[in-house]
Amino acid sequence: MKRRLAPLLVAAVFNLAPLPAQAQNIQGQPAQTQNAPAVGVVNVPVSVQLSAEQERQVERIGMKIHCPICSGESIAQSQTDISRQMLDQVRVMVRQGKPESEILETFRASYGDRILLEPPKRGLDALLWVLPVVFLVVGVFAWWNYLKSSSRPPARTLTAEEEKRIQDMLADRE
Repeated sequence: MKRRLAPLLVAAVFNLAPLPAQAQNIQGQPAQTQNAPAVGVVNVPVSVQLSAEQERQVERIGMKIHCPICSGESIAQSQTDISRQMLDQVRVMVRQGKPESEILETFRASYGDRILLEPPKRGLDALLWVLPVVFLVVGVFAWWNYLKSSSRPPARTLTAEEEKRIQDMLADRE
């Protein structure tokens, strides 16, 4: 009994594909695999056939979803198996007619906000997006005020009596 369960346990732990005859796609139907000869090969279903417009939509959505393994790459750019599987899930959802927002929400619900390359701007994230703009506006306003006040002509000119008094004060200091 243990000898029969060992390969299944290894396949389950490492998310490996079952034998090609037992492989299933996302909907639970038998999947066509690309040269998956035996246990130990990741099961990659043949891509869902889409129109050119649907493929462009898949590419747009794929550019908005972060690859869970790669640093700074979308699933459309990445060549990892998990990215290919996620992109196939996007293809299936596009084929089913789901809107982009629903597809992104599905991935966000499964993986969290970090899966989106442009996470929603709320809470602390919104503050991090808004503060630089606020500091820029305040800085430009302060700089403009400084330039305006430094280039102002004097409020009034001194009278002869005031100038003589200043000269006398300066002379007394020496």
